[in-house]
Amino acid sequence: MVGKRLRGLIWGIAFVLAFAVPSHSFAAVSVSKDIADTASYFKSSALNSDFVVAALAKENLLTANEIKQYRSVIKERVNSKTLTGTELDKTIIALKAIGEDPANFEGKNLVRSVFETKEESTTTGYAYDLIALNTDNYSIPGDAPNTPAKIAAKLVDLELPDGGWSWGPSATASDVDSTGMVLTALGTYQDRHDEDVKNAIQDGIKYLKAAEKDNAGFDNWGINSCSTAQAIIGLTSVDVDPTTGDFVKSGTNPVSMLSTFKDTKNGGYKWMATSDASDSFSTEQVLQALVAYDLFQKGDTLYDFTQKSSTGSTAATENGNSNPDSGNTASKSAGSGNSSTDTASQSSSNTASGNSAAATNVIEKNTKEVITKTNTITKNNTITKKAVDTKQTPAKTKKTSNADKKAATAKASAAPAEKEQQPQKVVTTKTTGVSPVHGWVGSISTGVGVILLVIRKRLLGV
Repeated sequence: MVGKRLRGLIWGIAFVLAFAVPSHSFAAVSVSKDIADTASYFKSSALNSDFVVAALAKENLLTANEIKQYRSVIKERVNSKTLTGTELDKTIIALKAIGEDPANFEGKNLVRSVFETKEESTTTGYAYDLIALNTDNYSIPGDAPNTPAKIAAKLVDLELPDGGWSWGPSATASDVDSTGMVLTALGTYQDRHDEDVKNAIQDGIKYLKAAEKDNAGFDNWGINSCSTAQAIIGLTSVDVDPTTGDFVKSGTNPVSMLSTFKDTKNGGYKWMATSDASDSFSTEQVLQALVAYDLFQKGDTLYDFTQKSSTGSTAATENGNSNPDSGNTASKSAGSGNSSTDTASQSSSNTASGNSAAATNVIEKNTKEVITKTNTITKNNTITKKAVDTKQTPAKTKKTSNADKKAATAKASAAPAEKEQQPQKVVTTKTTGVSPVHGWVGSISTGVGVILLVIRKRLLGV
C-alpha cells in the first residue's frame, strides 16, 4: 500500500512541476538556423546589398574573398559618382562593417559628407544619417549642420502625438516601419541622449506595443514581414526583448512569427504569408531582424561596429581640437564640402591636454543606460561620471514636446473626454521581460504547496 502511495506521489510531483513552469521562462528564441538559411539565400548569387553585407559581417558570415569583392563594389561606387542621402548612409554602414574607414576611403571622407549636409530630409532619411554617424566614435565638430545631437533633436520633433513616426514631415499618421527605424537610430545615440530622447524612445516602444496584432505580427497595408522585422530591429536597438512580456501574443512573439513568412523552397521570406513567393527586399529586412535579435541576446546591436575597423577611424578636426558632439578626441580629416567627392587630406594628430581633454574621454560608446544627466550606467553596472565640457554647444533650442503636441491635438478636436485622451508619458530606463528565475521560484513554490497537501491527505488522512 505504501509503495503504491509513493508511486502516486512521484507521478503527482512530476505532473505538477511539468505544468507549473511558466512558458515565458523559455522565451528566448533560437534563430541560428534561420540566419544560416537566409545567408545561403543571398550567397547563392553575388552580394549586392549594403544592409545584407553589414548583417552578415556582424555574424562573421563573410569570407575574406567576399569582403574583398564587396570592397571593390563600393570602391567603384564611390569613385563613379557623388553619394548623397540614404545611399551615402548605407555605404558608410557597409564600409564600417567590412573593416574599412568611411572617414578615409579612397581619399574621401564620407562621414563628413553626412555631418556637413544642410539639406532637409525625410524622417527615415534623418534616421539613417544618425545610424551612419554612430557606426563609430567619429570626431564631429559641434557646429556642423548635421551632428548626431541635431539629428536626434529633429527626430524627437517629428514624433507624432500617438508616440510613433511616419516616413516624412508632411505625414500625419504613424506607421510601424518608420517607428522601428527611428527607434533603431535613437538607440545608436542613447548613450549620450537627453530627456527628450529618452521620452521619445519610451513613447515609441508604447506605440509598437499598441500596434502589435493578436498573432504577434505588425501591420502596414496588411500584416507583413517587413513591418514585423523593423519593429524587432527597433525594439532590440533600445534594449527591449520582443519575445517576452507584453509582446507575447497568443503564445507566440514577433521573432517566432517571422517563420510564417518563410519560403521553404529557397530559404527566403515573403512579404505577406499569402504572397506567392519570397523576394529579396523582404528577405533582407528579415535577415536584419534575425541578426538584431541574435546580437541582442549577446549584448550587442545591429549597427555597432566600433570594434570592426581594421584601419581605425581617427583623424584630425580642422582646428585640431577634440569634438564636443561625439565625446572623443579622435582626429579628423581636414577639408570642407557637402558631397562624398571631398578629398580627405591627412593632418597631424594633436593630443589634447588638461582637464578639457580628460573630460571628452569619460563617456565611452558602449554606455547604454542613462540614469541622470550627470551619471551613466554601463551594461556591467559600473557608474561613470560624465564630465562637463565647457566647449559643448547646445544640441538644440526648446522644442515642442510630444506632450504639448498631444495637448494641441486634443484642443483642436474640441476637447474630448479625459478618458479618451492620450496617456501622459511614463519614463523608464529599461524594458525587460519576466525573469526565468522568478518564474521557476514561483512555480516551484506552488508545486511544493500542492505536494504537501497531497502528502497530508494521503498519509495523515486529513
